[in-house]
Amino acid sequence: MLRATTDANQNVALEACEYWLTFASLDSDTCTVEMSEAVKVLLPELVPILVKGMVYPPEKVEELIELNQADERLGDDHAKDIAPVFHKAKTKGAGTTAVLSHDDITDEDDEGSDGVSDDDTYDEREWSLRTCSAAALDTLSVAYPNDDILPHLLPVLQQSLGHVDPWIREAGVLALGAVSSGCYQQLGVHMSQLHPFLMEHLVSVDSLPQLKSISIWTLSRYADWAAGQVLSGIQPDLLARLTDSILTCVCSNNRRVQIAACSAISDIVERFPELMEYYVEVILDQFAQALLRYQTRSLLVILDAIGTIADFVGSTIWRGPAIHRCLASILRIWVQRASKNPFDRPLLSLMESLASIASSGGVNIQPFALEFFENSMLTIEMCTISLVSGQYDMDDADPIVCATDLLDGLVEGLGNNFSTLVSSSIKYGHAFVNVLKTLIGHDVSAVRMSAFALLGDLAKYSPSVIQDGITEFIHEAIYNIDPSYPLICNNAVWALGEICVKCRGNPLILEPFAADIVQNLIVVLMNSNYEDEDGVTATGLAENAATTLGRLAIVNPTFVTRDVTRCLISW
Repeated sequence: MLRATTDANQNVALEACEYWLTFASLDSDTCTVEMSEAVKVLLPELVPILVKGMVYPPEKVEELIELNQADERLGDDHAKDIAPVFHKAKTKGAGTTAVLSHDDITDEDDEGSDGVSDDDTYDEREWSLRTCSAAALDTLSVAYPNDDILPHLLPVLQQSLGHVDPWIREAGVLALGAVSSGCYQQLGVHMSQLHPFLMEHLVSVDSLPQLKSISIWTLSRYADWAAGQVLSGIQPDLLARLTDSILTCVCSNNRRVQIAACSAISDIVERFPELMEYYVEVILDQFAQALLRYQTRSLLVILDAIGTIADFVGSTIWRGPAIHRCLASILRIWVQRASKNPFDRPLLSLMESLASIASSGGVNIQPFALEFFENSMLTIEMCTISLVSGQYDMDDADPIVCATDLLDGLVEGLGNNFSTLVSSSIKYGHAFVNVLKTLIGHDVSAVRMSAFALLGDLAKYSPSVIQDGITEFIHEAIYNIDPSYPLICNNAVWALGEICVKCRGNPLILEPFAADIVQNLIVVLMNSNYEDEDGVTATGLAENAATTLGRLAIVNPTFVTRDVTRCLISW
């Protein structure tokens, strides 16, 4: 295998390299001490081979140089270069968190040729000897103690990072980033030299785009070290300098550099929100400029980054005017793209980002709220028409899910003022309740899931909006208390609980439904470990069911006293 990993045939070398990745991924029950020792003695030869395998082959270098030249012309992305975007709807209630995300937002395929995820960690679109070598070294650095890996890695890194060939230097930077998981502590003593070296690549006009992007990624992998320098007072301005260096790359002409820069900023903010909140304004200011020029792939990433910043720093994003410039650009992009195709994939990331901004914005969101609301309703309307007419399959309903979640974000942000927003919409205000009824009864499960999240938040924050349709909403929620579909069931149960809270002192609304609610909740409580056909469970489903049962009892104890003893023993 060691010899085959250096085979001149790339396919042979890749198959052999996957052996080391597979071996290093074995659990302790499978990998015996003898097996581990057998590979340990090969590490002096294997580590340099893996680092060498990370160097782009000559034919790939030629292709990348051509791509760099094409990026300089800022042409549009090709459809084949844009990976699919998938939306994950919200789950609500006890033991759960609201999840708004999409997979594969960068330039990666879903899976490699052998079912191995092509993580953007290794800066590639295809599974190759380079990506496999990096993944194998990453996994080996975790599987073996640092004393087994570093003595063989450091000389190779020193040679690679100082090499005159920028493509070999680039592979060295990739290797440095790849071992961060397993060798972080020991490499920390070298970071005072390595960190400035990496940042220099970001600002140097002579750096290859590939060298810039992999340096950005590696810097983000060692962000813990930078944060430690700040917190210890050794280099209190290091995060500021790191942020500035990465931001110089946000408006690069090269898509790979754009994506790396936005992803790194997002990652660092997510990991150190309290430290990074001081730099949010300058970040958003640069993002506002980038939004004016980004094409599809980069647009996906920057929109996701803006949403992540909103999720983790909250109302801090409103401390300056930059967020207003970002939102003006985002809304303009929404209108332009949706008018051509409401199913345009970047619109999913766009609406996810706006949902995060809306939910954390409070009253700050009011200048944009009506446009958010009407664009969401228009998206639901246009996509519904296309689905019903057969222009698209029901599997393409993600834009409706995202638009529903954005409406939910507005409810969370505006609270009771959401009712004023609805009534202020001449175009859609009168239709909102009927649209919500349609969403709750939708054929697509993800739409129903998000619709119940919206219904629950409306009951919680702005109950007057759903008053006219409350009977039908309760009926549909009861119908969807089916643990065979745990995620929808979870949100339906939670929404019913919020409705119960608003019915305290007015039990007549719930009285016709009480017996069915209790019966269905008991089924959930006694069978709370259901999985759907994909093996998905809803964390907190039992807690939500118990909470809703208690809330129903508070409305009127007689609703539950006759039946509740049926489930107490199983508890």
